[in-house]
Amino acid sequence: MLTNELLDMKYRAQRALAAQSGDDLQAYAHNVHLIVREVEQQLGLKFHYLRAANKTVSSPATHLQSSNQKPAA
Repeated sequence: MLTNELLDMKYRAQRALAAQSGDDLQAYAHNVHLIVREVEQQLGLKFHYLRAANKTVSSPATHLQSSNQKPAA
């Protein structure tokens, strides 16, 4: 894999955040959000997040079960 100093710093930060959150995705996202808030305050910026659609995504197996179809063998 090709790498450079900036990518190395990014990977170190990601590993540190993962270790801090105990590999819990929600805790990881929360920690990143706190860092973003801190950077916003320090730099006088406001980041805007993209909102997710209000749809729930179901797995194909769940979809098939809910429509009374059998999955292909």
